[in-house]
Parts: sequence; C-alpha cells; structure tokens
Amino acid sequence: MMNWNVEKSKKEDCKEIVEFITKTWNETYRGIVNEDFLSKLYETEDKRYNNAINNFDENNNLQYIVKNDNKIIAYLKLSKKEKCIELQSLYVLKTFQNNGIGKLLLNKAFEEAKIMGYDKIYIGCIDSNKSNGFYQKMGGKIVSKREFKLPNQVLYENVYEYGIETPEKM
Repeated sequence: MMNWNVEKSKKEDCKEIVEFITKTWNETYRGIVNEDFLSKLYETEDKRYNNAINNFDENNNLQYIVKNDNKIIAYLKLSKKEKCIELQSLYVLKTFQNNGIGKLLLNKAFEEAKIMGYDKIYIGCIDSNKSNGFYQKMGGKIVSKREFKLPNQVLYENVYEYGIETPEKM
C-alpha cells in the first residue's frame, strides 16, 4: 500500500478538480443518475471551472486532494454548518478505491472538524450508491433520509452522523 498525501487544494487545481468530479460522477453514478445529467457534466465543465475560480476563497478553503503522478485521484470537500461539518464530497477514482484513500480522507475531515471545534459530521450518500457500505463500516449511523434533486430526477440520500472520535484511525 502506498503512503498517500492529503493536501489542501489551490486555485490552480480548480480546472483539474472540475474534470475529476465529472469523471468520478460518470464512474460512480452511471445507472443511478439519468444519462442526460451525466453527459451535461462534460458540457458544463467550463462554466463550473469559471465558478470555481471566481468563488475560490483561500481563507475558507475546505477542499483537499490526493495526487498520484501529479494527477488528482481523490477529492474531499467540507462545508461548515451552524453546529457541524458536512462532508459534501468524497470521491476516489475507481482504479484507486480499496487502497485506504477513502479512510484517509474521512479521517482528514474529522481532524479538520475537531480543529474547528465541531463534534459532529454529517454525510449524505445516495441510497443506491455502493459507498453506503463504506460509511457504515466507518461507524456512520443513518439519522435521516433526504431528497437529492437533479434536473428531471429525484433520488434519496441516507444521511450519516459521526461523532468526531468515531472513525477508525489508519
């Protein structure tokens, strides 16, 4: 197993992050999310890149990446809420899954939440996504379900709650 390094994303990573998200959504959600939406991810990359660049805030950046051969292979995005941290994105390229990278990123989320003084993290995962097994294995408890709305499709997410000390350390 390799020794992976998690680093905070930089503004210059925005284009590659947008492309990475398009690729991982197409890998992960084919057969779950409507094909039209997945195709449009490619078509909207320039617009999403411009939004990412224009909204990049170095002082409040809660995005992290893992690289292999200078290419992003995993991505984590956190969001501060009033009383918790929400894990908005945790993506690992299919060819790099089952190598401990997901655990590494989840532990990074808990480390950051603890530094910021939060004691809970919430994660939503589309109920037909196989990653639900990972979140359960890592100690997440389903506390609710919520709608996940896409154009022309409504899916449902399992919402997992973690106490800060919940996940196993690597």
